[in-house]
Order: sequence, then structure tokens, then C-alpha cells
Amino acid sequence: MIAIGLLATLVVAVGGATYLFAQPGTPGTKAFDTAVRIDATSAEVTAVANTATHGTALATGDGFVWEVSYEDRTLLQIDGRTGAVVGRVVGVQGDAPPVGVAVSPEGVWVSTAFGEESLRRFDPKTHEWQTPIRLASGLEGVAYWKGAVWVADKNDDLVFRVDSSTDTVTATIPVGEGPEGIAVGAGAVWVANAVGGTVSRIDPASATVTATIGLQSPPSAIAASADAVWLVSESANRLIRIDPATNNETEIEFGTRPSSVVVAAQSVWVAEGGAAGISRLDANNLKVLATTSVGGAVDAMTSDGGSIWLANHLPPNPPAVESGVPRGGTLRVAVPIWEPSELASSAAKEDALDPQLGGGSLDSNEILRCCLLRTLTSHVGRNYREGGAALRPDLASALPIQSADGLTWTFHIRRGVFYSPPLERTEITARDFIRSLERDARLAHSTTYSDISGLEAPDRYTLAVHLSHPAADLPDRFALPESGPIPPSPLDADAAYGVATGHDAGYGRFLASSGPYMIEGSPELDYAKPFAQQQALSGFQPGHRLVLVRNPSWRPDLDPLRPAYLGRVEFTMGMSDDEAANLLDGGQADLILHASPPPQVMPWLIQKFAADRRLGQVEVNQRDFQRAIEMNVAMPPFDDIHVRKAVNYILDKRALIDAHGGVRTGEIMSHYNIDSVESGALSGYRPYATPDDRGSLELAMNEMKQSRYDPAHTGVCSAPVCKHVLAVTIPIGTTIFPRLYGGFPRLGALIAGDLGRIGITLDVRSTKAWSDQAGDPAARIPLDLTFGIGVSWMSASSSFSIDFNSDAVAGSLVGATPGELRDWGYGVASVPNIDDRVQECMRSGQRQNQCWIALDVYVMEKVVPMAPYLTENVIDVVPKRVVHYSFDQASDEVALDQIAVA
Repeated sequence: MIAIGLLATLVVAVGGATYLFAQPGTPGTKAFDTAVRIDATSAEVTAVANTATHGTALATGDGFVWEVSYEDRTLLQIDGRTGAVVGRVVGVQGDAPPVGVAVSPEGVWVSTAFGEESLRRFDPKTHEWQTPIRLASGLEGVAYWKGAVWVADKNDDLVFRVDSSTDTVTATIPVGEGPEGIAVGAGAVWVANAVGGTVSRIDPASATVTATIGLQSPPSAIAASADAVWLVSESANRLIRIDPATNNETEIEFGTRPSSVVVAAQSVWVAEGGAAGISRLDANNLKVLATTSVGGAVDAMTSDGGSIWLANHLPPNPPAVESGVPRGGTLRVAVPIWEPSELASSAAKEDALDPQLGGGSLDSNEILRCCLLRTLTSHVGRNYREGGAALRPDLASALPIQSADGLTWTFHIRRGVFYSPPLERTEITARDFIRSLERDARLAHSTTYSDISGLEAPDRYTLAVHLSHPAADLPDRFALPESGPIPPSPLDADAAYGVATGHDAGYGRFLASSGPYMIEGSPELDYAKPFAQQQALSGFQPGHRLVLVRNPSWRPDLDPLRPAYLGRVEFTMGMSDDEAANLLDGGQADLILHASPPPQVMPWLIQKFAADRRLGQVEVNQRDFQRAIEMNVAMPPFDDIHVRKAVNYILDKRALIDAHGGVRTGEIMSHYNIDSVESGALSGYRPYATPDDRGSLELAMNEMKQSRYDPAHTGVCSAPVCKHVLAVTIPIGTTIFPRLYGGFPRLGALIAGDLGRIGITLDVRSTKAWSDQAGDPAARIPLDLTFGIGVSWMSASSSFSIDFNSDAVAGSLVGATPGELRDWGYGVASVPNIDDRVQECMRSGQRQNQCWIALDVYVMEKVVPMAPYLTENVIDVVPKRVVHYSFDQASDEVALDQIAVA
């Protein structure tokens, strides 16, 4: 017998997947993912199955419970009587993650997140997947009733009726905007339209919508019984009842962030997902009869009539400090010149390492995160596949609590954490974060915390953050260095910005550390003097030198995220790329820290280490930055979606990667957002796939033939507006990429050649003056050929809010109003707007990440303002002296707190 995860298993290969027959895990094993059974009458927990998968949807039928996992892409079978896991399908058929599950006599039906072959049926008798059913890309919920499977299509605002015995589509039904949840009962099919805030009632016989019921609150989940339809609104904290006889709705306030609802034993069961609370209510008077807590988060809920089943998830602990890794020693880091860097630009920047002013270049962000500045929330220094994108508490003792109205987040501060000398007796308290946020608001003019309407510290260890409107991603923003604590001033306890007062031109040279390291010379700082008389840190000479030493105030038992193996880190800044490579090759440097586009290290050095493992190793990690063509959807011919799709099809992405320096420098990108903030859910999503990613003239021409700019339907853009189209790229630059490979102008020339094949000829401009205008809607630039897409914090919200924000319209023009289009001189009267869908995700709690991923699919298929072509990598050459290496996904750099030297 072979032990895998929490289960003992026998593995059988079937139908292109793996089916595991399983028994319960070893008693006493701590389970982070479970399926929990609760008696529908007594509300007592009667079984806990260790599933080893993060369940996201559940269904019951024929004595079994079926669970799908969005993240793990599995289908799990649980015996409803014994509560034992009896089977697991590893790798749900296809590349798309499963989003919904339902059971019929014919099998288990699974809807998937993308692709045309999106509805799949698993036969429990043969343990095989049947031929996929082609519906549409962007499915959500699925339900079964009386010989038909009903499936919600969120992208197209449709519901499909599928005959469960013949696998044929028998009806396609338009419903409200953004259908997600679907339920059957009271003689109808009921659809919760999450974006539109309505419920569609469908007559199953005629397959027509007989009523559209407006809700006061946007729905999150839906269930139906014989005499009522029930919904919860996570963002509004409401339980909603619809009377099928009248279609009237009644809403009551309920709990905090209710995420799931089911009906069983004359009762309504509601889960408060993040709070792990499950409540049983009387279906008639809505009084709470019982409450059960299961710990962790409840991600899904279903009922078999006599029992309630929950998918329960407890986030795993941060990786433990590894035994046997040597401690101490000095790491020597070379930081070559790169103009956008605040640390290593050719002219020293006075505001370098100032958390609020520095501009947040990747190299400085890593130094602050790893070493100098702890924040309320943060990340471990790992890549996203190892949990590096998962948000964790840092100076907060736990992740924050959100109020019922979504407008207040409460952080509880970890006690007993002190600043570095000379403030080693100053404990970090709630007021310290108010100073940093108020300083950021006054000096930085950033929009990161623009949702905050007020801050207060009810006591030393509690911070309350008040918002002007709900923002589900607020905890992610508190991982940024801008929010790091600033201690009070010994000179003036009432100074608004504490020890940073007076240092508006750059607090970095006077920084009080809260991390495992401090800048050399910190004990000599004298904050009791007037700021003009204070001497800057001796260990930091901007643009030249930075030395970090151990912070004696730091306690590893109070910092679960940073092992901090090194004793000292020395940064030498301002040399050329060639000089940096020679320093490492000659044994005078251990790492090269370079925040530039790849390659970050001279190719000859990469090749030398790749050819001889005795020297060390070459590490390649996906950088949270990609390149795409941004198309202005208000400028002809790109105001036609068929032209925009043709651009996606024609791109030779392989050639663009080769021109960027080869396979180590980047990976093919086929969708809008980066993989790390989507847990890799769309890594197999290729809506405009072509053979070997070389582009397809045939597919591009087929799309172009549908455009009004190809009136003869020849597959070529023949209208005058297709000729001499203005397009911009980033200028040539001085780093390795432009020096050796031609830089972004070279990519622009290749793209111009590709578009010329479908009749779009470009006038490419590659000067700084043109590049600086690329994001300005008033400049009316049709194409930005080297547009950069990234995230400001580890949530997809940060990219969507920048690129498609109607409050600050960017170069794609998505979200622009008719008045703005007119004022800017455009000839079109309207453009796509995704505000409602963005707001749905911003309101989401448990399903926030899944919501953003669905929006990514929607943008790529229904809006198409971009043509992504590559994700950049970070290349590190790691000599043998470095005996422990890790990559920090949150900073896109080597994780310095995880590095160890021999």
C-alpha cells in the first residue's frame, strides 16, 4: 500500500486520468482540507473526511458526495454513509479548472472555467470520462433535474439545457448579466445573476424565462426547496427568500460574509465562509436554531436531505525554517545600473529605500520585505507554486476581520515586537501604521490606499481601517512597504510622521528597521535631535553601497515568515552589467540583483554556469510581468473586435521570445493576467492558440473576414484606416536586452511584420516622447506594442483596477464614457465597460480569486483589448557558495531572507 498525502491509495489509470481508491487518513494527522458532515437535525458534526484537496464545489447523489477542487483540479468521491473518501480523479479532464458539479443517474457532471469543450461527464461505474460536450467558454454553476442538466454561462449571459441521456443541447436561454449559481425546485430552474443582481426564473418545460426578479443585494449563492428559493449576498450580509407563488423577495441581515446556502430538514443552512460558522435557521420564521463552527473556511456546502456537507479549508502554516541550513556569513550582492531603479540608477536618488517615496522598484521592495520592514500582512519568500503568492499575517497576529458592511477592517497587532536600535525599547503598535499611511497619503499621491476614509487605534494593539466602499483586496495592499510602521519621535511624541518627520526628501537613510536586519550604523542614529541635525546611516550611500547587519531586536519566534539565515548582506551598486558578471565570475560577488527586463545577467555567464554544474546553477523563475499589444478600442480599425482577435491570432510569439533572448528569458503568454495571482489556473488557457505559437495566417484571416474593415471578405484589412497605423514601443535603453537583442524596438519591428500579413501596416515610433504618451487616452494612440502588464500587490485586482478603470481610463480606452470619448476627439460613441464585473470581484470574499480568473477569460474573449505574447522571467546565476536559494514571487527577485552561504 502506497501513502499519498493524507490518504492510503490504490492507483488505477482510466480514461486519460488517474482514479484513486482511498481510505481515510491516519488518525491524528492534521488535515488542512476536509469534507465535514453535519447532522441536519442535531447540527452536530458526525464525520470528517481528510480530503487533501481544497474543495470548492459539492454535490450529492446515489449515496455519495462529490467534491471538485478548483485549485487542485480534482474530482473526489466520498461515501455519504461512512464519510470515507473512496475515490479521487486526479486531473479533471482537460486543461480548465472545474467550477461546478452535479449528479444525475447518468453520472457526475462537471462544468469548467474555459474552453468550448466545457461540460464533462464522469461515469462512476466505469471510472471514465465521457466525450466532452461543447457549450461555451466561461461556465459556472451546474444543476440536474428530471432528465436535464442546466448550466450557467457567465461570459455570454446564457443558461444551457442539456439532455442528460443523449448529451445534446436542447435549449439556450438568455438570462441576466453574469449568471453563476443555479438551483432547481418549486417547479422551476432558478439562476442567480451575480453581476446584474437579479434572479432568472426558467420554466423547465418550455425553457423560457418567466420572470426576472430584481434583488436589493447582489447574490453569491442560491438554493431551492419545494416552497421557497433562498440566496445569500456575501457583500451585503443578507439572506434572501423568494416566494415562488408571487416572485416577491424578502431580505434580512444575516451574519458576516455569508457565502453558501442549502435547504434540509425543514431548515435553511447558511455558511459564513471565512468565519467558519454554520447556522441552521427555521425556514418559516428565520430564527437561528443552532450554530456550529468547524474551523478554517467553508468554501462550499450541499445537502443529501439528512446531512449537510461542507468543504472546509485551513490555510497551511508557512514553511518551517529548514534544519541543516547554515547560519551566518556574508552575502555579497552586485546591483548593476538600471535607470528605473531607485537603488542603482546612474544618479543616486535621495529617496531610495523610503517606503512611501521610493517608487517601489523591485530591488528595493525585496530589500524592504526580506530584511528591513515588516508589514501587517506579507508573503514567504517562495515562488507561487510553493505558496509565495499566498497572503499571510506578519505584524498582524492574524489576517484582519471585516465588518458586516464591508467598510471596516480590523487588524490585531502582534505583541512584543520592537524596532532596531536605537529604538530597541520602542514596541510596534497600531499608531505606527497610521503614521505611515498618513505620510503615504500626503507625500506619495498613490491610489493604493485611496479607498481608506479613516484610521483609528482603539488601543495599542488594534488598528481599524475604515473604507469609503468595500474592497476585498485591502489585506493584500497591507503587504506593500508603503504601509510599514513608523515609530514615534523621541523628540516630539505628537509628530505626525514620527521619526520620519522632516525627512520628506528621503526617510530611507534614517529608516528604523522592524525586520531581521538593519542598516549598518543604525545604533548611532539620534532621533532625539532635530531632523536637520540628524546624521544619516553610515551603511547606506545611495547609488553606491548598502550594508545590512543583524537587528538584535528581531526575534525569530515572532516572525514566522523570514528564516533570515545570513549574518550580513553587502550591496555594491552602480556598476555595468559586464562588471557585475565579472565580479560574480571572479568570486567577488555571490548574486546579481537586477530588476530590469530579462536577461538580468550577461548571457556568457549564464551559459558558463549552465554548462558546468560544478560552478553552481542557473535559476529561472516566472516574473510577475508580461508584455502585450495594447489596442485602443476607440480607434479604427481596433474598434472592431474581429480585428482585435485577428491580431491575437497572427502573432508569432516564438519569434518574439527568441528576439527577447531565448527560452530562458520568457514564456508564452495567452491571457491577460499573470499566473501567480491566479494560482496557475489559466496556465493551460490558450484562447488564440496557433501551431507551436508561431501565429496562424488562416485563423487571423478567418477572423478578419468578419470585420467591417474587410468589406470584400478576403481576410485582409483593406480600409484606409488599416494603413500607416501609429504604434509605439519602449525606447532602446541601455540594459542587456537592448544592447544584445535590440530591445523593445526590435519586438515592435517583428510585430509590425506580423500585422502586415493581414493588411495592417504600422508606423512604429520608439522614442521616449511617444512612449510616455502611450497610456494617455487623449493622445489617441492606436497601438502600444510593448505594453507591460503587472500587479502592484499580489491580487489580480491591482491590474484590473489600473488597466480597465473607468475612473482613470488608460490606453485601451475600456471604460471610457461617451462624454469622454467626445472630449478626446474620438469618432465612436461607446466602448466596452467592465465596471460591473470588476465590482462583483471587489465585493467577493471566498470566491474572489475565482472571480478574477473568470473575468480574465471574459476580457480575453468578449473584450479583447490586449494581445499578450510573453511573460518575462528572472534569471539568477547562483554560485556554489550559495547553498540555499529561493525566489520571492511577491518582489520578483531572489528571496534574500531565504539565502544561505557556506
